[in-house]
Amino acid sequence: MLLAKVLRSVSQVGGDAGEILRHAGIPGHGAGVRDARWEQRISHDQFVSAFRECLSVLERCDAKRSGRRGIGPSEFRMLCYCMISCATLEQAIERAADFYRLFEGNVGELSLRVCRANAEFRMHTAYELRDAHMIFGVLTGLSSFARLFGWLIGKDLSPITVRVCYGPVLDEQLVSWLLPGRVEFEAEDNLLCFPARYLALPLVRSAAELDELLATFPFDLAAGHSSVTPASAWVRRIFATALAHRHAPPNTAQIARQVGVSVATLKRRLNEEGTSVRELKEHCRFELAKDLLRDRTLTRGEIALRLGFSDATAFSRAFKAWSGRAPSTPGRDSGGRRAARPDL
Repeated sequence: MLLAKVLRSVSQVGGDAGEILRHAGIPGHGAGVRDARWEQRISHDQFVSAFRECLSVLERCDAKRSGRRGIGPSEFRMLCYCMISCATLEQAIERAADFYRLFEGNVGELSLRVCRANAEFRMHTAYELRDAHMIFGVLTGLSSFARLFGWLIGKDLSPITVRVCYGPVLDEQLVSWLLPGRVEFEAEDNLLCFPARYLALPLVRSAAELDELLATFPFDLAAGHSSVTPASAWVRRIFATALAHRHAPPNTAQIARQVGVSVATLKRRLNEEGTSVRELKEHCRFELAKDLLRDRTLTRGEIALRLGFSDATAFSRAFKAWSGRAPSTPGRDSGGRRAARPDL
């Protein structure tokens, strides 16, 4: 779970994870997050609140340690307001770079380079590479700019490649929640690479729309996407988030409300994309099932409950329908029980 990982990083730098949980209205105590198996059922608003405070604590701690000025939500808001009045995306990015220069390098640097058909947005931070926990700040920063750029022009940037100077210290699923594009690690700097044709597109958003966006952006990881994002991508994200938080998968009406369309419109758009709510739900369950089966500490019954099945038998039937074979994993016997360790 993303929140558990970043809460543990907060604890490692001396932050009070328990206080963050209390402020967000999440039951429990900070000591519990040290357990790798810690998970908590939380609402969307609770996640946004806790994630915002976690990143703020990490930034403040790193800034204090290195003797530099930190950049927080207030500075990011001002950056967005500086960009909103620009004519094109290229102008907006250049203005963002100018905004960072006001801090005289104390918070890092932004730059844009165009090479033929490709644009390269560089986010050079003031973080130390040895501080692996600051990868959360880097990934969230790149995610924020990618979503903001697409939101400003009304078109999600695609295809997009992300390069970060840190090593792969987070698992692939956590990284995908922050950045859906391809991520390359141990690069020379932190980069967003996307087709240069987007740079000439006009900004289509107003200051009033920006006010609404910034109520939760950038800490709401679903906010800031363009309205042209395929409906299937939204539905997959909603199902994946629900399953990751151990919530019951939402029904079609609930998904339509989250996406902001009618049930009929949602079904029509998915049909145009050659899929349906049911197919996407089963796809997400199958993908999560494959990940959970790699965890030798989980029994088949526990996996069934995580995926919303009544028991292991129902899960096994579904898995066979998805893949054509029964679920299996090293470390379990044919009944789904943890296999006994051999005598050494």
